[in-house]
Amino acid sequence: MYFQILYPAEVLRPYISRYVFVRAEGSTDTMTPPADDPRFVNGKHVQPLLPNYGSFIFVRNAVVEIGGKQSGELMLLGANQTTLGLTTISGWFEGMMMDFEPGGMHVLTGIDLQQLSGKVLTARESGDEGLMHLNQIFQTSPKAEEISPQLDAFFLGRLPLRENSHYARIRKVIAACDEAKGNISAAEMASIACLGERQFLRVFRNYVGIPPKQFVRLRRFHRTIQDMQQQAAQGKSIDLLATVLRHGYYDLSHAALEFQQMGCVSPGQFRMLGIPLTEDFSVFFA
Repeated sequence: MYFQILYPAEVLRPYISRYVFVRAEGSTDTMTPPADDPRFVNGKHVQPLLPNYGSFIFVRNAVVEIGGKQSGELMLLGANQTTLGLTTISGWFEGMMMDFEPGGMHVLTGIDLQQLSGKVLTARESGDEGLMHLNQIFQTSPKAEEISPQLDAFFLGRLPLRENSHYARIRKVIAACDEAKGNISAAEMASIACLGERQFLRVFRNYVGIPPKQFVRLRRFHRTIQDMQQQAAQGKSIDLLATVLRHGYYDLSHAALEFQQMGCVSPGQFRMLGIPLTEDFSVFFA
């Protein structure tokens, strides 16, 4: 499995997390899956995708299925709170996962994330000619190093001329959420954003795609696995109890419940899933 991470231009990083390129080593049609291997369903290879705040997934030389949608082109994923399976239906898997920061997809594409939440659209279904052009870039550029500057150029052209005031509020709220380790109410978040609670809820769902309470849980989950990843990358033994307490869980049972709901495995099982692999587990291999 070929795996490469590239980062967007500095000015884009408040909106886009990273570009992750993946290429399968062989045709999934010829793989013989172990009977008890969760990576395979009906003989097809499954790539687990963690919950996120919105992603683009580019595919070529293959047809894949995500959330019941099959495609061989750019697919748009709205914010979701459970692990999704990317299943290779035919051909080699060669693709790119482009992850957005919370609210970043809305700022750069204008898509109402509340309407896209939990859904998958192809670029063609979105009706956005620019996104269809992005798909063409990926289909015709063989190397990651050639694609990422073109993606940067495209999204630099979509940056707002002035700082988006609502997005600035969202980022301030997220910083406060991180500092409070998730122990923050929607009313407190609205106050930090200097918005009435009802208006804040509407703006937050429009930009991020999920309600604040669910975002807090997802953010805590992400920060916990980022910590686990950093410990593994440094060759440290991961102390699960200390790790989950550090990020606002009450105890291991609390963490286990949320890990099962969002990551489909326990914290202990997650620890064994081939780490270190990515910087923050936005993509992992079971």
